Amino acid sequence: MTGEVLTDDPKLTLDDLCETCGVSEVTIRAYVAEGVIEVNGDDAGRWRFSEITLVRVQKAYRLQRDLRLNAAGAALALELMSQIEALNDQLERLKRIRE
Repeated sequence: MTGEVLTDDPKLTLDDLCETCGVSEVTIRAYVAEGVIEVNGDDAGRWRFSEITLVRVQKAYRLQRDLRLNAAGAALALELMSQIEALNDQLERLKRIRE
């Protein structure tokens, strides 16, 4: 998916997500349980994921693999990374206003 614009349209199945990201169903279920990713659908057979979820799964998996975090730790790290990004964006806007 390099160079493509990712959508938030939930059309990927659990199998699609596992295959594309190279992770197990157990891993995806843990990410759903810990709030790492959002899912559309009532049960695993009907779950649908957006393409944007792919990026989040890949980030979470790298955190688990590289830093040896569990799913809860990856969820916390991703949330903190998101907050840092938002604060950096806000800082950049304030710098432009000051100039």
